[in-house]
Amino acid sequence: MTELEKSSRAPRPSTIRTHFSQSEDLNATDNHTSTSASPYKYDIPQNKRSIKLNWKWPDQLLWIPANWSWAKIRLALRCAIAAWVSSVLFIIPTVQVWIGQASFLLLIAAFLSPPVDPFLAVLEREMLISLFVAATWAFACLAMFLANLARTNLDTSVSVQTALFSNGKYVEAAPSAILAVFIFLGTAILLYIRVHQGPGPYLFATLFSCICLITNLTTAVLVPYPYYLLGRSIFIPLVFHSLISILSSIVLFPESLSNNFTKRVAAVFAPLEKATFIHLTLLRTTPGGDSVGEFKEHINALAGVVVSSEAALGPLAQAARLLPSEVIYSRYSPRDWRPLQDLARRVAVRANGMSIYFSLIDPTRERFPVTPATTRPGTPAGTTPSTPVERHSEPPHHHHLSNLLHRAHLHHNSRHHHRASSSYGHRHTSHAPVGVFESQRYLDLEANVWHDPRTESHTVQTHNLLQESCIPLLEQCQFATGCLQSWFAGAASRDGTSWRLAQALLSSALLNTAAKIERREKAKQFQWEERVSEIRNVREKLRGELDRFRKMTRMNVVKPYTDALEPTDSPTSMEETSNWSYEYNQLPSHRYLFNCYVYQYHLMRFADMLGELLDHVIRLETQPERRHRRIWTPKKLHNLAGITVFLEWIKGVWLDSDNVGRSASSGAEGEEGEEEDPDRVQHVDRDRRRDVDLDDLSGETRVGIGIGGRGDEKEEDNMFGMGLPYPKRRDPDALPPSNVWELMGRWVYKRVVGLTTGNALYAVKTGVLTTLMCIPFFVRGSAQFAYDNRFLWGIIMAQLTSARFRGDTTFGFLTRILSTFLGGGVGLCMWYICAPTQGHQATPYALAGIFAVCFPFFFYIRLYIPGPPMRILIFFVTTVLVIGYSYQDQFQAMPSSPGVGWSVAWRRFLLVACGVFAAFIFSFFPPAFTLRRYQRTALATTCAELGVIYCAVLSLPHTSGSDLRKGKTNDDPGKQTLGHSEETHAIVARLIAIRGKLGRLKTGKVNVKYEISLRGKWPEERYHTLFDLQMQISYSLSHLLSVIEHLEPAWTRALLSRTRFIDPNFQGDVLAVINMISTSLRTGSPLPQVTPCPLVDRFMLKYHGLNVIHKEAEEDYGLPRTLTRETLENEQYLMFCVGVSTAFGIVSRLDRLMVAAKEIVGEQYHIQGLGFGGFGGFGAGTAPGTARGESVPLGSRTSTRM
Repeated sequence: MTELEKSSRAPRPSTIRTHFSQSEDLNATDNHTSTSASPYKYDIPQNKRSIKLNWKWPDQLLWIPANWSWAKIRLALRCAIAAWVSSVLFIIPTVQVWIGQASFLLLIAAFLSPPVDPFLAVLEREMLISLFVAATWAFACLAMFLANLARTNLDTSVSVQTALFSNGKYVEAAPSAILAVFIFLGTAILLYIRVHQGPGPYLFATLFSCICLITNLTTAVLVPYPYYLLGRSIFIPLVFHSLISILSSIVLFPESLSNNFTKRVAAVFAPLEKATFIHLTLLRTTPGGDSVGEFKEHINALAGVVVSSEAALGPLAQAARLLPSEVIYSRYSPRDWRPLQDLARRVAVRANGMSIYFSLIDPTRERFPVTPATTRPGTPAGTTPSTPVERHSEPPHHHHLSNLLHRAHLHHNSRHHHRASSSYGHRHTSHAPVGVFESQRYLDLEANVWHDPRTESHTVQTHNLLQESCIPLLEQCQFATGCLQSWFAGAASRDGTSWRLAQALLSSALLNTAAKIERREKAKQFQWEERVSEIRNVREKLRGELDRFRKMTRMNVVKPYTDALEPTDSPTSMEETSNWSYEYNQLPSHRYLFNCYVYQYHLMRFADMLGELLDHVIRLETQPERRHRRIWTPKKLHNLAGITVFLEWIKGVWLDSDNVGRSASSGAEGEEGEEEDPDRVQHVDRDRRRDVDLDDLSGETRVGIGIGGRGDEKEEDNMFGMGLPYPKRRDPDALPPSNVWELMGRWVYKRVVGLTTGNALYAVKTGVLTTLMCIPFFVRGSAQFAYDNRFLWGIIMAQLTSARFRGDTTFGFLTRILSTFLGGGVGLCMWYICAPTQGHQATPYALAGIFAVCFPFFFYIRLYIPGPPMRILIFFVTTVLVIGYSYQDQFQAMPSSPGVGWSVAWRRFLLVACGVFAAFIFSFFPPAFTLRRYQRTALATTCAELGVIYCAVLSLPHTSGSDLRKGKTNDDPGKQTLGHSEETHAIVARLIAIRGKLGRLKTGKVNVKYEISLRGKWPEERYHTLFDLQMQISYSLSHLLSVIEHLEPAWTRALLSRTRFIDPNFQGDVLAVINMISTSLRTGSPLPQVTPCPLVDRFMLKYHGLNVIHKEAEEDYGLPRTLTRETLENEQYLMFCVGVSTAFGIVSRLDRLMVAAKEIVGEQYHIQGLGFGGFGGFGAGTAPGTARGESVPLGSRTSTRM
């Protein structure tokens, strides 16, 4: 029987199904789009209410069964009913005529902005649409007023219909120029807002505003007087749409933000439940021998599950923003859920930390990326070990390493020979190898320091010990995650959605007797008592197993070392330790123990956080004021009528950072056009603002302060809220202002320079494109032709297609043409079904019927099909536009009617093709922005930000409020020393922001292939390596922060001393490496061939092994100098070892990051013979001696006083 079969027969986690399994939301833990079926074979069976689709689906259609659940079907039904109501208003001739010539916008808006979100989110989005369109209408009226002042042929007696059919008779140059200027300014402002805010609440508000602006001003040029009512035809149908959407979110399957939030919390824990199951499987699988392939398969599955849990944090952040503003009739206050967001983030990070152990012991893991000339035969290139190792007494492999370096020397010489001869033959197109010096050092370290012939046997032995110690606690963690996932997924049904509450109240009032009501209340009381009892039982078992793990079972992994330190003559002990008995001088390397400590530490933190979550749930269930439903209101409800609250709402939406790069709509995730600033990390400005909130459960004030400092200090004067002088950036071309005039000039200069940023230049460039495409309306000879043939479609489509980066524009060009073609075809089919007779006049009943049949399927596709949402939006917009214009032509004599059916479809396709082609051509004009440069610049920014966070984490123990600075100690090793302080919250928020930007960069690179370049292919794999390394460093910084939080001051000093993190010489090298990488990526300049890397060589300057304090160190911080059994079993020692391992991982990844950057930008500053027989190098026939004996000299920076 295989290990997987054994583990699959292990007990499953107990989910609380007695009261939760009847929830309709168990199978849909969140509302965001699921793009595929579950890729994992570790699905834990649960009782879920879903509609089974048992037949086999093609891979391209797996998203259909993945989203085929009542929770998601009802969202599509809500949107479909709202759209059908809009279509009924459009179909009624009287209503259609009253709404105006743009009544078809009812159908278009129904697909662009469906009521898929909870009420408050829909209200916010629709209010923004109405406000923006109204403001744009006012802006257009101002343009008409000023254009009228310049008009010479003013004739108010001409009707609008006559003017629009006058063949451009009233078009004049001066008014046209003024209107063109306003088109340029309005377009630039609106598109700047769109690109600045990213996909979110502002996306469709700016889209409809652009339609309103272009429609008004291109039509106003034909009328010989200011016709201010032109904007009414746009504004009125959008107001009707907003009202229908808001009412639909209230009446049709309504859902509160709190219920939406709890389901998204459940979406975070659903993968974690699978992850714990895979952890148990991995611990029961031998990491070697014939199980290598199976072990690697489980590791890959675990990585995918953890990533899916982290991906659910994005929708969770979107749902959390509006929670404090919600008015709800519920058991729980919306503010009760806010602490869960932070806990969910921390749990996801700890889940990532638990997976580190398996990557460390993975037999197939990659090692340091050596160059082709120095690659060790049979050794894959890649990752270094992530824990330090001791120097072994085995003889180094001098012969093997000499051959490697001799091959590198031959390649070095042959490269110069080839360079000299290339001018006489064809030019060599392959890149010269980079990182030769780093590769030599790492090969030397592998041969002399890290080589252990018994690696596999030691790994298997320690893995078995870790299995014995961790499986009981892991099983309790599995029970806890299952319990939490079930509780959060069922919270909505227990609390009662609005429509279920209304149904219950109605049935209670009309059908139920007093006896039935009393029996129902008793049943609810019994269910509540049993539910709370089960949750408390899970919590107590988790607490008990965690205490047992801390005090007893975690000691299993130190048996080989403690038995060697204190040998015993007991026969039982001798029998138990016969498989791992060693002499003291033959102990396994400490890296095996450190690997186990890494897993145990993150498992303890994971269990701690699950316990915190269970405690929070128990408080929610047991507090008397939360036993019954009540109305919860925002804290500032008494000020809702004031203008201050309205302005605060506008400011809050504008400053919202959780929606950057992602639509707030749950059905429109991953909008294309990732148009954010590559020179800054989003979310940071919001994190700098003080966030003081009262925890209603504990009564304590929770203070969140940004990384920019304390609330009463300026960002420039304070570093991360610490009492340290902030290093300020200086203007290299000017001294600080010395008077008021220089201060004003500096302010003006910054504002002007701000107009040259990427977002501003994009907005100006698109404004110019829009104005140029409007020229046919401003020329008397072509104005009538442009108006009659709906040139407006092409202009709007050019605006939509134009993106900041050329690759996104090219992708939009191709997809919009295809979507328009297919959408036109579907629209023609639907129209001719409704109007099959000669003359093609459709009846209202036929149109309403076909909409009723098609809309549920349309919106299911609209909400849940994977891929860029704009692609499917253009498809459906074209479909309803063909039908809308064709039907509208029957009842309104429009001046520029495009016809019916086929006439509308081919004009629409032609004008869309012209518009997107114009945007595509214009994307090549300067200033041109490419995704290639954006990716490189953004990676430079994130690298620099990682350096900032690195410094902040190391500065944290020395903050003015820390116990380390005050000299305090912590008596309880299980509790935090620094705690989750203001500075810690700021650092965590910054790390989340960096990972969010890296994730968006990784997603946005798919359109790079659409960029046309004559220079060659984009090195995608090399950039992918940069993404992965920076993401790993960010997680390692999170783990190091967690260790520093929990270490006592003395242990923290010892950790910083051993890792050389308080050594200025070593820190100078580390920060120099970070700055060199960031600068080279930003400028594209090559890196020096010789750098401070490898940093690992300097990091391991002095060997400590298992000892805490080096034997030659003068200061011991009150810690034991010699290794004892008590030290090995001390939990502070465990965390100390995890800190050392994490620090080693950060340093080694910086080495790999340097090589990865060199792969992209190349090298410079070559010194002939350095490292190949020159001064201090490997001479001819000289074999290397030690790890740093005869390689490139390291200089004075390698010496330190410890």
